[in-house]
Amino acid sequence: MAVYDKNVLDRVGKYNLSTLEIISYRTDKEESTPKTMDIKGITLTMSITEDIFSNSLVGSIMVFDTQDVRSILPLTGLERLSFKFNTPGLPGYDMTEDNGVPFHIYKVDTIRKDPNGDIGQFYKIYFCSPEVYYDKISSVSRAYSGPIETGVKDILRNEKYLKSKKPIFIEDTATNAKYVIPSLKPFDAINFLAKQCVSGKYNNAGYLFYENSNGYHFRSLESMLAMGGAVARPTVFNYLTQIVQTKDTDKQDEVKDIQKRLQTVIRYEFGKQVDALANITNGLYANRLVVHDAFNKTVKTHDFNYKDNFERGYHTETTGDEGDILKGIVPDTQLNDTGKALYEYPDSKKMVVTETSKVHNDFEFVPTSNTLPKIISQNQGYRNMNISLLVYGNTQINCGDVINFTVPIMQPSDVVDANPYTSGRYLVMAIKHTIAVTTNNHTMVLKCMKDSVRTPLPTEEDALITGKDNIKEINIYNEDIANL
Repeated sequence: MAVYDKNVLDRVGKYNLSTLEIISYRTDKEESTPKTMDIKGITLTMSITEDIFSNSLVGSIMVFDTQDVRSILPLTGLERLSFKFNTPGLPGYDMTEDNGVPFHIYKVDTIRKDPNGDIGQFYKIYFCSPEVYYDKISSVSRAYSGPIETGVKDILRNEKYLKSKKPIFIEDTATNAKYVIPSLKPFDAINFLAKQCVSGKYNNAGYLFYENSNGYHFRSLESMLAMGGAVARPTVFNYLTQIVQTKDTDKQDEVKDIQKRLQTVIRYEFGKQVDALANITNGLYANRLVVHDAFNKTVKTHDFNYKDNFERGYHTETTGDEGDILKGIVPDTQLNDTGKALYEYPDSKKMVVTETSKVHNDFEFVPTSNTLPKIISQNQGYRNMNISLLVYGNTQINCGDVINFTVPIMQPSDVVDANPYTSGRYLVMAIKHTIAVTTNNHTMVLKCMKDSVRTPLPTEEDALITGKDNIKEINIYNEDIANL
């Protein structure tokens, strides 16, 4: 009989779920601690989602309840959910009561009886980070001064607001300001401040505030792609599309094959790769900001150029090496016979804001002209070159990490070459873990994006790619005659 070792990954899809308990909001008279119930035995599936565009972790559990848990506890939306979950030998989620960071249950729905009898019922339990609850029941009304990250830390830690005990990873800003939060929900307040930030190390504007299994993050997109302000961030994992056979005879080969299978993508699907009209309309390539200063009675115009800004920052395919050729998603080619490229038309998107500088004090937010045009372009960039990967479970990967994915060229050939444009480094925007308890299997869906390509897009001087030399042209009429 094989011995289960929770620290050894001896098959793909293996996972550890050491505990899965619902902690009641009430305490029995005979007990000193709240009533708990282990629901692992009635759980069918469990999912956890983390997303760089979401402020907290969320998840759900599908159960087949033969114990009538809803009546025993009962379930009211005040319960906590405690569990540990990880891939063997890798870090993962420790959302336990002992760790002080259990999830909160907020909804139960989809209740239906067992169609094969009256022995049980199916329903889904939804949970979220406790900070979501505190966000809903509190608001921030106070003034701050100094670096913006100081205010973010206070809102996250303050007992009046989010009360978070989790680690927070903060990128220092170059924004020194005096400001008032006018009765905003804590998450809304942090998201507002995130839009005002400029990185202290990177040519970036706008921050993201999100949670993954490691804790909370307040950082720029560029800090996810580079580190230390100097070099590209290493990839945490490499994915391939080749199918690898598992060998059961040779144990050494079997171990190697497990690693290869973990790298093998089960299924992938490209989302929107390019929408030039949407990119033009929404200001990816170029935009124009008109700033009206009512106090000083001035009007200034600021034009954003995708190419110029792109060359000053880090991207998914940037190595950080001196002389590295930056490769954007827009070819440096004019639009038809206009004599201009797409990034030379700032009138494609116009914005007008009213802004008054230094009226009351010497503290101010970074000028809108330094943030809004970049944020507009960056937000539209997220919507290009997207891909979803269905892969085997690996809790080492988090949203905000960089992975490498090799995509083959879809052409008939004896040699499988990597696609020079869709292959390469991708930023993981979101992860959805799915644990199938009944089949003892863990998979993930990774939603990824890239804002640059590995090989520069061809220009007018480059030859057209027509395919392999053995592609034939066939006269249909002659072919029909020959087959008579």
